[in-house]
Amino acid sequence: MRHICMKLVTFAVIGIMAIATSSCREEEQGRLLSYEKGTYLGQADTALSAEQLNELANRSRLQSGY
Repeated sequence: MRHICMKLVTFAVIGIMAIATSSCREEEQGRLLSYEKGTYLGQADTALSAEQLNELANRSRLQSGY
């Protein structure tokens, strides 16, 4: 009887661990898991348009008085 209970507990733990490790959120799947110190390995940023650069420059001019 004890042997059967130990097997059931073992299978239950294995089942719970399998469910817990396979239930990652979709946005977390496929992310980088290995890193290089000092190097950004993600996707490259998109370039800003001339209008966006002008807006940022204007904002910085407004804040330069502080």
